[in-house]
Order: sequence, then structure tokens, then C-alpha cells
Amino acid sequence: MVKDTKGALRQQRLRDRRRSLGLVQVEVWVPPTGRKLIRELESELNNKFQNTVTKDRQLMKKFTAEDLFTQLNETEEAANGEMTISRIDGETPVIQALVQDIDEFPVMVTVGEEQILAIVNLWTADDILDGKVGELNDMLLRANLPVPLSSFSIINNQYVLFGALSINSSISEVVEEITTLANNVIEALESCQEYLKS
Repeated sequence: MVKDTKGALRQQRLRDRRRSLGLVQVEVWVPPTGRKLIRELESELNNKFQNTVTKDRQLMKKFTAEDLFTQLNETEEAANGEMTISRIDGETPVIQALVQDIDEFPVMVTVGEEQILAIVNLWTADDILDGKVGELNDMLLRANLPVPLSSFSIINNQYVLFGALSINSSISEVVEEITTLANNVIEALESCQEYLKS
């Protein structure tokens, strides 16, 4: 009989991956009719566990929009007026962050299942000088790598600067993303001025 080494290797990788996630194997004995219930319980426990991750040796729950709004308002930056945090209610809750001296470009933050997304609207296609769209887009694509923690994109007719973080990010990482994104707006406007109508 030929040994299925590929299958054994896959099983080992699966076990290693589960261990790396902090899961442990438990053997239980149940009647045949209890198998489905045990699988459902295993799935429920794993889903609850995955909503809590280990970060800097502390258990940290994944952010919800409400959690993030509350925690951003409790930061030193909000307390000393460097950043003003407000909420825009809707189908998808949005947190608006106004960074001091760059408050004409609010940073809009949304919280999804897997990531926190921060976006700043820059200009529309109508704001670009005639015949300069291609040159501007080429320049923005080349600028994406040197711009720290931010990327350029076009959503419908709107040019934006955005950054994405893991849902498990610390509040200090979220604040850093927001402030860096706001500061990058100034650089983006200066770099792109020659392509834009005044």
C-alpha cells in the first residue's frame, strides 16, 4: 500500500496553521448523532476566538465603528484639539476625522469585517486641466510607492488618497494612519498643482 505523503503533509500544515492561531486540539467522545452538534460548537467557538486576537501580549477585540469612534475620542490628539472626531450615521457608519490645519480635507474612516479604511477626497476629474488626465494619472501611479501609508485611487469621478489597516490594529496605529494620510494630502496637492485648474 502506497503512503499518501501529500495528504499527510497537508494535514500537518493544517495542524500547524491552527496551532499558530492559538487553537488546541481536544478529543471528545460522543454518540454518532452528536457529531453535527460538536462541529457546530467547534465552529462557533473558533468564530468567537477569531474576533479576539493577541497583540502586544494583550487580548484585543476587533474594532467596531462604535469602538473606534469612542477610542479615537479618548486619544491625546482628540483631547488637545489636534484632531476632531465626529460620526456620520448611515447604512455604513462613517467616522470623520479633522486634523488640525488640514481640516478642509476630512479623513473618512470605515470599519469592515477585515480592515479599517481611511479615505480623503482630493479633486474630481473636472478639476483637471484639459489634456492632462493621462499625465496626472501616470504621475500618481509612480507616486504611490514613495507616499507613506497611503495610495491614490479614483472612485467614480473622484480622486482619493486612502490607507487601509488590519481590523486588529491598535488605536495608535489608526491615529498614525489618519494623521499621515492628512499630511500626505498637502504633499499630493503640491505635487499635482500643475495638472489642476486653479
